This record gives sequence, structure tokens and C-alpha cells, in this order.
Amino acid sequence: MGQEDMVSGDGWISDDSSFYGDEYEQNRLETLCEKTLPVKSWTMRKIDLNAVTFKHRNAPLPAPSNPGERQPGCWQLSEMVEDFVRRLPPVSTSTYDHEWIWVHNPHQQIQSKSKVADVNNFTIRGRELLARSLQAREDIQLDVQKKNKSLITRRLNEESRLLQQHITDLASETNVLFGKWMLFPSVEDLTRIWRLVVDGVINNRLGPSAKVAPDEGKPGERLICIYTKDFQDKKDVLRVLRQLVSIGVVDPKLKPIYYKADAYTYLDIYKTSAAEYGLQASTYSSQKLLSEEKLQQAALNPRKQSSLNRFVGL
Repeated sequence: MGQEDMVSGDGWISDDSSFYGDEYEQNRLETLCEKTLPVKSWTMRKIDLNAVTFKHRNAPLPAPSNPGERQPGCWQLSEMVEDFVRRLPPVSTSTYDHEWIWVHNPHQQIQSKSKVADVNNFTIRGRELLARSLQAREDIQLDVQKKNKSLITRRLNEESRLLQQHITDLASETNVLFGKWMLFPSVEDLTRIWRLVVDGVINNRLGPSAKVAPDEGKPGERLICIYTKDFQDKKDVLRVLRQLVSIGVVDPKLKPIYYKADAYTYLDIYKTSAAEYGLQASTYSSQKLLSEEKLQQAALNPRKQSSLNRFVGL
């Protein structure tokens, strides 16, 4: 097309043309531009759920990683659940061969070196906390021995609460955060329950790992520990408990099971010794956590129903 065939735009589009909108529209758009904060907008976009999911939508899944690989007392990536249980049957495997039988979650990333638990530091300082607390309890009883018992009880309870908080703070500082739900199945039911736990761990339904006590030559129950990463993460602790109920190894209608922080295990705080410090050896009970969850759901349901009623005009 030649130059002479083109239509000139002179006089058609100018600063006064309606192409840019009328005066009101131009003023409105200019005001919006002045209010726009690009840095804030992009910062908020980084945490927007749609942006986050889109970024990871096509990201390749991390390769399975097994901390117990090539360790004879642990589940191996190449093993099916039945093969593993057959190789290391918990009923008959001796403690002389393996202190524990382990299974690790291959889908959870291994902790970085900066987050490795400093167990030795925690244990030394934790025992100092226990010793000081025992002395404080003795001082309380001597100081108020001529006063009423209710005052002694209040001060001892306060000392126990402070000790518990100090242990928790020290555990956070030293990254001694693991804890475990404890099962005590009979020998007759041990293989069935362990098989379900192993399947739950390797399929990422439970926590980072689990272990079962081998045969010590004694009759009675055996211990199975199902771990979580952080005993302070009550939401995750409850999630794992729900999964244990779901896979059929915990019956909430029967006797409760208990959760214990590794921090208390390292300090030798068990049922008998815990009373010396006014502590509970266990951190959570299944009965209490599930009851709390039911109460929370019951409290939320009337609100949801009320909102629904308003929506439909009831």
C-alpha cells in the first residue's frame, strides 16, 4: 500500500479525544495509578495461594530419600511392606540383633545440619533444671511448713509449671523437638498393627518415622513408637492421631494411648519419676485431644448453621 493510500489520523486522536475517556474517567485512572504500590502488590502476590500453586504445579516431586537405607534394622526403599515384615518379624527378631526395628518416611525431607538436635547440650542443661526445681520444691515446703496446705500446693504447682516451660524452651533452643505416640499391642496383635504402621509411614500418612521393640524374651505387650517432628505442633500431633484411628490401630472407644516428647525421655522422666517434679510423663492423651476436637467442632457448627439460616432467609 502506498503512502497516498493511507488515511491520516491528524485531528482524529489527540489529548482531548474521547479515546482516553472523558475528563472524569481520566482523573479516576490517574488517581488509581497514584495509589498503586507496585512493590507491595508483588510482595502480596508471592503469598497468594493461586500464585504459589501455579509455581509448583509442574514442579517434579523430590526423589524418595530413606535415612535407614542400607541399615539392616531398617526398612529399605526396594522392600514392599510384607517383605520388610517378613525379613524382620517383630515377634521373633531378637534385641541381640537389633535394638529397634525402624521404618522411615521416604517422602519427608531430611533435616538440614543447622537443625540437628543437640541432645547432649539439652540433656546436661535439662538435668540442671531438674536439680534446681527439686531444690526449689524442698525450699517451698520448708518455708511454708507452718502455713496451710493450700498455699504449699499452689506454690508447688507454680514451680511445676515453670519447670515444664523451661524444659520446653530448652528443647526449642536445642532442637530436641521429636515426640511419639506410643502403642502397646499384645504379641498376638503385634504383627498386624506394625504392618499397618509401616504402610502408613512409607505412604506419608503418618510422621517421619516409627519403631517397634524386638523380642527381649519376655511375655506381654511390646512398644511401638510413631514419631512426629515437633511435640509443640499440636495440630500435627492430632493429625497423626487421626490417621492412627483411620488405619485401624487405635480405637478411641477403648483405652487411650499417650504421646511423649523425646525431651522427657532424654531426661528420664517416666511415670514414677515425673511425680517428683509435679510433672506428667506424657504430653498428650488421645482421649483428651479427640475430646477437645469434638468440643471445637460442636462450637463451630451452630455458627455455621446460623450463617446458613441467614443466607437462606430463615
